[in-house]
Amino acid sequence: MALMDSLLNAAAQALGGKDENGQSSLTDMAMNLVQQQGGVGNLINQLQQGGLGDVLNSWVSNQQSNLPVSGSDLQNALGSDAISQVAQKFGLDSQQAGDMLAQILPNLVDKATPNGSAQDADGFGLDDIASAILKNFTK
Repeated sequence: MALMDSLLNAAAQALGGKDENGQSSLTDMAMNLVQQQGGVGNLINQLQQGGLGDVLNSWVSNQQSNLPVSGSDLQNALGSDAISQVAQKFGLDSQQAGDMLAQILPNLVDKATPNGSAQDADGFGLDDIASAILKNFTK
């Protein structure tokens, strides 16, 4: 498990880690949400079922740019409880947490689906996120 923690810490640092005040980063929040949802594949399914299909397709596709999403869209798609749990853990209100997650989730899903298929994300967990991020920074 120490190796996993090391990989996750390296990935978080590579994507910004802590800010200059030592506050948790967007990456930490996104990883928490992914863990809460049971992996990236489950997160994608929740977003799809929550009505974000078109936006989600742009994140998965390698043929187009990632469309933006709002924090309130994420709250509607995932449920306010999911965002509230992340917000509480990181000392934010739900709107702030939703807005912050909206900044990073498009890139996270994009990285989890390098071949343009949502099926790529099935079983894509925290260790896979760390590995994919590290590969991009060690090229």
